[in-house]
Amino acid sequence: MSKFTKLDLNSVTTNNRINVFNCILEGNKINRAVIAKKVGLSIPAVMSITEDLIEKGIIYAVGKGESSGGKRPEMLAVVPDRFFFIGVDVGRTSIRVVVMNNCRDIVYKVSKATESVEPDELIAQITEMTMSCISESKLPHDRVVGIGVAMPGLIERDTGRVLFSPNFGWNNISLQDELKRRLPFNVLVENANRALVIGEIKNMQPNPTSCIIGVNLAYGIGSAIVLPNGLYYGASGTSGEIGHIIVENHGSYCSCGNYGCIESIASGEAIARQARIAIANKIQTTIVEKCEGDFKKLEAKMVFDAAKEGDHLAESIVKKAADYIGKGLAIAINMLDPEQIILCGGLTLNGDFFIDMIKKAVSKYQMRYAGGNVKIVVGKSGHYATAIGGAWIVVNNIDFLSNN
Repeated sequence: MSKFTKLDLNSVTTNNRINVFNCILEGNKINRAVIAKKVGLSIPAVMSITEDLIEKGIIYAVGKGESSGGKRPEMLAVVPDRFFFIGVDVGRTSIRVVVMNNCRDIVYKVSKATESVEPDELIAQITEMTMSCISESKLPHDRVVGIGVAMPGLIERDTGRVLFSPNFGWNNISLQDELKRRLPFNVLVENANRALVIGEIKNMQPNPTSCIIGVNLAYGIGSAIVLPNGLYYGASGTSGEIGHIIVENHGSYCSCGNYGCIESIASGEAIARQARIAIANKIQTTIVEKCEGDFKKLEAKMVFDAAKEGDHLAESIVKKAADYIGKGLAIAINMLDPEQIILCGGLTLNGDFFIDMIKKAVSKYQMRYAGGNVKIVVGKSGHYATAIGGAWIVVNNIDFLSNN
């Protein structure tokens, strides 16, 4: 038998084990016959897998179910505290950490302000927060499967190296290797937008039949593409940079090095910056009152709040942002014809009026008849969605069912 045949057989065995486990997880109390029917395996194959999972303490028998004519079947469920998965969302203004148990419930979460964007200092803060989280939630180290770190920027897929992060000003930083050196656990580093979208999809539970695009509207703007078989990375692993589509010739400078990118006009940082420039040019606005005259405190939310109250400057800034975001989404729809676009991130929390503006802009720029079935929805996971997605990155990439 060739090594390729062995590899294929091992892959099939692993997939069968994952499918059986997920069936038990979703069904809660479920018997082997139902599992076999749902996953398309024989009852003896399901018995072999479940006995192995019981022996490893991953699932357990919870009693007998109702009889359908014969013996009452043994019911199975997942052991909640057998494994834990940690997700870390590294943001420009805050770092969030979550602990997810074996039943995919969030059992602990914490958020702290980002103290520094310098690589050594930020890596030290990630390390300290992660270890503190494990200590405070009293997790046995041998039950922590791994840590998924969601980082903004271009991430090298196989190494977790940060090739370039405009938000942090990082170039070629070996984040995954450095965290592995400091933490006694498996560490995976993933692009923050991809983690966010995975977190939202797991919460909303859509089943992609073609393509789902998640768009992160926050301090920066990014996106991720999810196909039926998982995340789409592209030939070089850099897919999803919707925020760096150039939409305005000779526009504002973007941290990526170009001019006129969507992110340089419509991100949270850009919205706040445009307000500061307008105020410096003596344009009358109530935004000044909202930041109490201290422009360093001026945030995008203040601009949105002023826009809701009818402030003309704020309205023009928000409308321009929505228009360019809509243009970017229309480009994505024209190219990919997705079944769903999920809008996520802090900017989506500013009210339906902003989402409605974006949808109107999409309709304006979308090619006639293109993307006729696309649905634009708003994510529901809140501020911790990216960290939750980080935990799911561990679930999806580390075979904790076989290695324990």
